[in-house]
This record gives sequence, structure tokens and C-alpha cells, in this order.
Amino acid sequence: MSDPLVSKVDIQSHQEPFVDLVSFDPEIVVDHSLSNRTPYFSYVRLSVANKLSEAKKFLPNGLRFLIKEGFRPVHLQQLAFERSIQRLKENSANQDMNYLISEASKYVAPPHVAPHPTGGAIDLTLIDSDSIELDLGTPFDAIPEDTDNATFFAATNISEQAIQNRKLLANALQSVGFVNYYTEWWHWSYGDRYWAVMTNAEYALYESVTEEKIQSLL
Repeated sequence: MSDPLVSKVDIQSHQEPFVDLVSFDPEIVVDHSLSNRTPYFSYVRLSVANKLSEAKKFLPNGLRFLIKEGFRPVHLQQLAFERSIQRLKENSANQDMNYLISEASKYVAPPHVAPHPTGGAIDLTLIDSDSIELDLGTPFDAIPEDTDNATFFAATNISEQAIQNRKLLANALQSVGFVNYYTEWWHWSYGDRYWAVMTNAEYALYESVTEEKIQSLL
């Protein structure tokens, strides 16, 4: 996310509505454990919601998406990024700021390019017919350096079952145009700057918005 290519991407902002995934599709389940962060934690752009509904058709019978987080305000993104930088400063011999920013970006995107504040990103996992989360190799939101980088989507230091479950997740989401951030198996996006870089799009579709702006886009 810290690559200059991402920040250089133009944005042709689409004033696309936001929708709440809690009520958008009864077959998409939302985990409310992060609801204290913002009342809009489960909100995403309409195209993102529609793509999720389409993607579920590519899942094996009995599996469903479990949404962990959608929209995240910029001020929370900034706070998380600063905490990530500080943690690295305390635990790394390399204090070069460019290095720290690059390493921090493996876990928290720099606020000026972060996908979540645009409404174009989702953190999610899979659940079975009993609403039990599948093994995806690490807990959602685990820190890469704490897991020997097992959070990386292509990690091999996880069980074979977890590898297969990640493939199920990827097949469904990639089939409708989502892209994954390679250091976090749970993070997928559409329409943001990172998505534009990964898909060679001419421009990004969504800019960051405030909670107040979401209210005008409902």
C-alpha cells in the first residue's frame, strides 16, 4: 500500500450510494464485534454489496461470507497506522522511516491511500452451515510479524485445509472483480486506488469519505 504507484492513481469519484450489509442480503452474515468503532462499520458502496451477492454463488453449498468490517473512518485509520509505526519502532533495530512505513503498511494501509475509508473494502471470512468460522490459517486481523507472515494470502506455513479454504474464498471474490491485499488473506477491495493498480484500471472509482458524507449517500 505504501508503493508510490498507489498514491499516484487518479480518482474519478463516483457518488455511489452506501448500503448496510446487515440488511442487504440475508445470506451474507455480519459479525458485530467491531460495531463500536463506527455505526457505519458494516456499510459499503452499492457495487461492493452487489458483487458480494454475486460472489456467494461461487461458494460451495453450505458456506457463507462472514463480514468483519466494511467502512472505517479516516481518523481511525490514522490512529491504527500510527500505532503500527510505534510498535515497529519499539521492536525493530531498523529505525529508518521509509522502512517503518513499508513494514507498517503490511498490516495497516497509510490513511491517504487506505481502501476502507472509501467504502470499497471489506474484511471477511467464511462460515459453514452451523455458522462456525472455517480455518483460514490465522485469526482475522492477526499481525503478520506475530504469525511468521502466515497472514499473507500465499503463506505455506499453515495447514493444507486452511490453504484450500483460502482458495475457496479467493475463487469466489476474484470471480466478481475483487482484489486481495497480499499480506492479509481477509482483506478484499474494489474501486479503490490499490484495486486500480492491481487491475491496471485508468483510475480509482472511490475517494475517502466522512461519516457525515455517508449520510448523504444513503
